[in-house]
Amino acid sequence: MAHQYELLKIKGIEWTYCANHIRTWSDYARPQPEHLKWVAYYEPGKYDLALLHIDQQCVLDELGKSQLYRDLRKIIKDIPIIVINHGTPCYPEMIEWEECKKQMRKLVGDVPMVVNSHQAKEDWGWGIPIIHGIDSSEWKDEIKEPRCVTFVSQAGIGTKYYGRSMLSNTKRILKDDYGIQHIWIGSSEYIPHGIEEYKNFIGRSLVYFNPTYGSPMPRSRTEAMLSGSCIVTTRHHDADSFIEDGVNGYICKDNPEDAAKIIADCIKNYKKTVKIGQEGKKTAMKLFSPERFQKNWLDLIHQVLNKNNQWKE
Repeated sequence: MAHQYELLKIKGIEWTYCANHIRTWSDYARPQPEHLKWVAYYEPGKYDLALLHIDQQCVLDELGKSQLYRDLRKIIKDIPIIVINHGTPCYPEMIEWEECKKQMRKLVGDVPMVVNSHQAKEDWGWGIPIIHGIDSSEWKDEIKEPRCVTFVSQAGIGTKYYGRSMLSNTKRILKDDYGIQHIWIGSSEYIPHGIEEYKNFIGRSLVYFNPTYGSPMPRSRTEAMLSGSCIVTTRHHDADSFIEDGVNGYICKDNPEDAAKIIADCIKNYKKTVKIGQEGKKTAMKLFSPERFQKNWLDLIHQVLNKNNQWKE
């Protein structure tokens, strides 16, 4: 929802969504834009371009998550297609890394595939990185309360992808060794009642911890940066290209002991942590601007519609 919410802001494009009876728009996550149209089925000759979403789970999930994607690929023959791949080949419970890449190549075929980080392109072996852009004016930077929070999927697909082992062990060490209660947003510890409550909670949180290993450029981390929270993050998926350790955030090692120590120091040194959070906010506003995001997408769309093969590079 969050990714599509920003895509739908691109001016000059009429968006029509094909109804998916497995998943629908959730105003709980983002308000549905008024200009979005819905149809029950695809009609050839009515559209210029198809934009289809997948992730690594779709390589095996033929009758569930990827059913609409697979059906539309069979039906859409009259217009160009762009695929957005939101994942990486990291699917350890179900399929080996190289086999996942092979199956994804087969699933996508010879159409441009957008990925959400530069590392995701490296992991898959191909792809067009378009890094998300988020409107900073929609996020709230409030007086910070001395707490650390994380917002990652409860479902997950494995400890390496969402860093659930990293998260749970860091939480345990924070509590046992430092007396700090970490809050996992979306778990039974705290469930916000809608997007506005979530924004208020993040905006008042001093530290945001990102434990992920294989999640391409987590959006929740950027949301926290735009809210002035100090980021403590693993280095993966481009984080070490824009986080300068101790200046606009912190890069932790891939072990919970290091993460817990950094978080505890952040809570202890409140004023310094607030200052670092503000530097992170400046970075996020510059790097993750919606104007850059929309331009990247418009450039790709124009290339595809004009049959310019530059995207293959």
